[in-house]
Amino acid sequence: MPNNKNSKQEQQPDVAPVNELDQLRQIVFGAAEQQLKQQITSTRNDIEQALSKQNNAFNDRLLQMQESINQRFSALEQKLQLFDKNHDDNEASIEKNLASLSSEHEMFASATQQDFKNIEQALDTESQSLTRNFNDQLAQLKVHLESVSNDLTSSKTDRKTLAKLLATMATNLEDDQL
Repeated sequence: MPNNKNSKQEQQPDVAPVNELDQLRQIVFGAAEQQLKQQITSTRNDIEQALSKQNNAFNDRLLQMQESINQRFSALEQKLQLFDKNHDDNEASIEKNLASLSSEHEMFASATQQDFKNIEQALDTESQSLTRNFNDQLAQLKVHLESVSNDLTSSKTDRKTLAKLLATMATNLEDDQL
């Protein structure tokens, strides 16, 4: 234990100079230190208030920006819906017009087919009628030619009369064909 007492005594003298040093510092720098601490505290409070204001301002701006973005997204979505509706309306109109045109095309094609059949029948009928008329006239001409030929042979008419008769027949044939 004797060593313990020496160690206690040795520690006390070390502690005393520190306390004296603190007291001297307090005397020399006490007011300045106190004022510096107050300035630091005041500055810290000012910085915290400024940061708080900045944080609040930032949050307000962020909310405003978020609201603005939401409004713009809403406006864009409305425009997109309007464009989609217009596109759907146009598509429906085009499909309706296409169906109408398809129906009209079918009706026109059917009517055209019927018109072609009617024209073909009319042409066939007219062709048959013309053929019959031509054949009838040809037969009449043959009969007339034979009759005239027989008359010429029996009466022995001269060649000039025969030429005139044939020219008259040719003229008549041309007139009948027209």
